Amino acid sequence: MDPNNIVLIDDNSVDLVIHEKVIKKFKVSSIRKFSDAQTALSFFKLNKAKWESNKKEQPDIVFIDINMPNMNGFDLLKSLQDYNVFKQGEIKIFLLSSSNNIADVNMSKQCSLCSGYIIKPLTYSKMNLILNVANPNKYIIKI
Repeated sequence: MDPNNIVLIDDNSVDLVIHEKVIKKFKVSSIRKFSDAQTALSFFKLNKAKWESNKKEQPDIVFIDINMPNMNGFDLLKSLQDYNVFKQGEIKIFLLSSSNNIADVNMSKQCSLCSGYIIKPLTYSKMNLILNVANPNKYIIKI
């Protein structure tokens, strides 16, 4: 898989910089970064109609931090589902968290839009795995 458009959503600016550096090692046309889930949700809702007519512009992969103020990653996933921004399986959405809490992992498995759960930090080997595993649905990456 050659991703063109990636979205990073994380309230931690250091994590955003680290993850962007990892992603840039791959052939990526665009990396959009958001420091809060509400702004990201507005972006997704605003662009939904455009993406329906031009799939090339929609994100290929979205990374969402779980623990963010105001709206956490699980709330954002639920909102994406409620607003039907993406259809299941259309893009890869990964929760990216420093938490290895089994309850969080299990909750991620309950969301049909969530492709997997990754323990921070996002590394080159984790990104490579995401891009090269045929069906990475519902796994936890601990590399």
